[in-house]
Amino acid sequence: MKFKIPLLVCMLVTGLSFAQFTHRNTGESVSVGDYNKGALRNGYLLPRSGKNFQCYSWFSYYVLGREYTNSRVYHTVLATYQAMEERCPGRTFIYMESARRKGGRPFPHRTHQNGLSIDFMSPLVQHHQPKYYNGLGLFRYLLSFDSTGKSTLNSAVNIDFEVLATHLLLLEKNARKNGLMISKVILKIELKDELFATESGKKLKASGIYFAQNLTPVLNKAHDDHYHVDFKLL
Repeated sequence: MKFKIPLLVCMLVTGLSFAQFTHRNTGESVSVGDYNKGALRNGYLLPRSGKNFQCYSWFSYYVLGREYTNSRVYHTVLATYQAMEERCPGRTFIYMESARRKGGRPFPHRTHQNGLSIDFMSPLVQHHQPKYYNGLGLFRYLLSFDSTGKSTLNSAVNIDFEVLATHLLLLEKNARKNGLMISKVILKIELKDELFATESGKKLKASGIYFAQNLTPVLNKAHDDHYHVDFKLL
């Protein structure tokens, strides 16, 4: 009996992982319903890594299977990383969770249900970016940054707001090419002043991209280390 539970766990993990290894991106996706009550048909699986980007967690990717998106979001995200390679050569960017293969609620997220939402790890100032910040996996969601973007673990590590703003501007540009637009960005309220003060941040503010204005304390605190992006079809 003592071997049955580990065996069942191994079988479950193997089964979940197998879906990610065998998935093929073909055709068009269909996003059903809303961000917080929806489903995804024919979802596209983002690559585990690329020339200048990677998924934040092998466990989320291979076991939980939360890196699926609408095909339009897929093409938008990859085109943006290609553009970021030209703007910020030598940088590695980290994307976090998007949706499950068929959508639905990926606990503990309330949204991310129809393949039109994705989280991105906030880029950190390059010369102060310890490698372990990119290797924390699921624990990356637990990091804390103060109202100026400094890490509470190490004040020498801070969010690179210029690069963050550049990424959002390019996401919107490529989203438009794929029949989408950014409908909402969720970022800790206190960080917006720092973001909009940068050169690209000024352009971002003038672009009219909507940032969530009122967040509950829990939700606000949760978005100090990453930014959540919702897309919508044009």
